Amino acid sequence: MDDYELERTPNPFSAFAESRNQSRRHFASTAKYLTFAFVLFGIVTAAQVYLQRARLAEIVSGFSQLTTAEKLAQLERLKTSGIDGIPGIVAAIADEKPEVSARSAELLEDLSRQWMTLPSEQLAERRFIFADQLAAVSGTISDAQDPRWIRVQELARLAARDLLDSGCAENDATYRRLMQVIATESTAPGHPPRDAIAETGQPLPIDLVDHEAAGWTDWPPTSTTPTLYRRTVATLDPIEPSDVVLNQPADNEGSVRSDARLLKPRFRPATTLADQTKQRKTGDVDSTSYWIAQLQSPSPFVRKGAVTELAKRGDRSSLAALRQHFQHESDETIRQQIHSRLER
Repeated sequence: MDDYELERTPNPFSAFAESRNQSRRHFASTAKYLTFAFVLFGIVTAAQVYLQRARLAEIVSGFSQLTTAEKLAQLERLKTSGIDGIPGIVAAIADEKPEVSARSAELLEDLSRQWMTLPSEQLAERRFIFADQLAAVSGTISDAQDPRWIRVQELARLAARDLLDSGCAENDATYRRLMQVIATESTAPGHPPRDAIAETGQPLPIDLVDHEAAGWTDWPPTSTTPTLYRRTVATLDPIEPSDVVLNQPADNEGSVRSDARLLKPRFRPATTLADQTKQRKTGDVDSTSYWIAQLQSPSPFVRKGAVTELAKRGDRSSLAALRQHFQHESDETIRQQIHSRLER
């Protein structure tokens, strides 16, 4: 076979080479379109977020020019906007219309309860935004007799409590500003200040809360004869019938009871991190029973700390408590932490 015939002979591998080149072209084309789709999706998502924030900013900037009905409608829209709508709702507390200010306070209280179902990170983020905005709005109201100031004080108590529950330090600037708002006296129009009430010999403000107790601060006392009371044991929590409390008086002299026995103190779950800090100063926090009790706390931060401590101990009772608590835990982060420890 000469060279001429060799050149005219078809290559038996050309079909495979063409198929491979075609596959490469298809793969490159698919990768190109996928990259374009991802970039386009990111642009659309960012544009939607930017557009939503721009609309919310437009609502807040023109809020004062709206009618009362329009303001109430915009508040409902801000409520459905998630975390971006919190500043607008908080700013509406200082609105001159009483209906708008009252509705804003109601929405914030509802949102505070709804946030409890969120993971701990999202919960803390929303609480800190709420507290920062409320601290800023409190500076726009200077009259302590203004009904709006009373609403700000009530929300400040709620925000300060939530900040401590979310792990905020007591020396935080926002927390200290909220405490100043709470400490500022507020009086209703037409009533003298509290100092004047105390000076005129009238019942102190604490008496006005419960009229049945009015006059308990009267001085001097109406009777100079001391009244003797028999000291008894008082308990705040119900006890089992079989529990015997030391030093409890007998029903009568002839009653017979079994010998008294010492009871191991029962631990209570802390409701907030601040409450747990107080318990650590007085309670036996080194015992496993204490940390098992903290798993029942309503605060996710307290429960997370208890899970960390029990996972670190790793004894049989600690692992059994974690295994039992895993079935009832609602926070996904804490559930993942328990699952990781039990899988070891």
